[in-house]
Amino acid sequence: MVSLLPLQQAFSAPVAQVEVQVVDTQGGTSQLLLEKMGSSMQVVADQLFLERDSEKLAACQADYVHLLQEIGERVFTGYELLDVQLELGVRTKLVLYARPWSGVIEKPVIDLQFSGVEPQTAKLLEQRIPQLEAQLEQTIRGASVDAGDWAGGVLRKLVREEIARELPEFKAAVDVVQEANKTAVQVVIYPVGQLVRTVRYELRSEDIPNILLMQLKYKYQRECDKLRGLPVAYVQRHREELEQQLAAKLMTEQTLKNYQLQPSVQLTPGADLGVNIMLTSHEYKIWFEGYGDIGRSSDNLSGKAHLGKYISPRDEIFAEAEIILDDVDWLFGAGLSQEWGKSSWSYVRRMPTGDNDYRLEYSLSPKWRLRAEHFSGENRNEFGVRYRIHEFLSTEYVYGGDEFYLRIIGNL
Repeated sequence: MVSLLPLQQAFSAPVAQVEVQVVDTQGGTSQLLLEKMGSSMQVVADQLFLERDSEKLAACQADYVHLLQEIGERVFTGYELLDVQLELGVRTKLVLYARPWSGVIEKPVIDLQFSGVEPQTAKLLEQRIPQLEAQLEQTIRGASVDAGDWAGGVLRKLVREEIARELPEFKAAVDVVQEANKTAVQVVIYPVGQLVRTVRYELRSEDIPNILLMQLKYKYQRECDKLRGLPVAYVQRHREELEQQLAAKLMTEQTLKNYQLQPSVQLTPGADLGVNIMLTSHEYKIWFEGYGDIGRSSDNLSGKAHLGKYISPRDEIFAEAEIILDDVDWLFGAGLSQEWGKSSWSYVRRMPTGDNDYRLEYSLSPKWRLRAEHFSGENRNEFGVRYRIHEFLSTEYVYGGDEFYLRIIGNL
């Protein structure tokens, strides 16, 4: 009798854990849905068995099996509960065997849509969740046709977890629709938070005439407009990636190859998104400008052409031709310049006057530039503050000699 006491105490120990497993006897229901079915019964089983005397429970095992059978038939919508196996003990095991009532979902239709963004942008966003459609199909394929309602909850959780991980600036709505013997899973993903409403776009070059880039400019205007509707937070988080994607696409353009240009893309996230594309050359620098001076006593109309060749990443040799329309005077010059950071200096020997021109420029920003210039032949200094309105038009407020005037600058 004494030797049997520990065995009796062990048998009489309270239930500490209940393991629930649901088995589809036809083998078609996905593990994710079976786990959902199991979690529903887990709540019931925990209430029935946890912390209760396993010996007393064993005496009523048949009643519990019958009760679990009735509960399972109500909980497992779309499924017939065939058998319940209950193994009572400190670690109680419950296995429920079920099968679909009638038909099963064989080829579900997954309809994945992005709302509020451009179609091309939607394709890029979809690439961030490449496995989602396959996961949805695998989850619901093989399930009972009548299980669509509660299976939708499982699919919603799956979609929302994936969206929260890969696209946290978006939300998703999920519906399971049964029509004409077909099951469709409709997923609509939509942006939340502050959105990009407008795009301030600029594509230009300071190394070749911008008129040569007009076709490219219009093309990438449409490309940048695709960013409208995206959450500002998304653009901020993926700014470098978006810049690299746009630069990589530009690199495939024949125009850039023809003129040996390198693109530099800068995004400024906000509801008014800024997209600045600068095309630079390490080979040459060519520009043509026309000047109209308002408030100047003489030489009000002029123009200049600049043809330069880089001999190193910072050093340029160039030739310039200038015409003053008042008297139709031509000036020609040759010189060199050097750039360091936002600053540059240049020296020009002008003919036929034989004087020297020393020029210092500093870029305050992409729009603003300062200029200081000395003309040795006239022993005259000129200072200017230039503002670029767009790639073809600028204004400059100039102090030259003893007068102030406004210069309108048109450039090709």
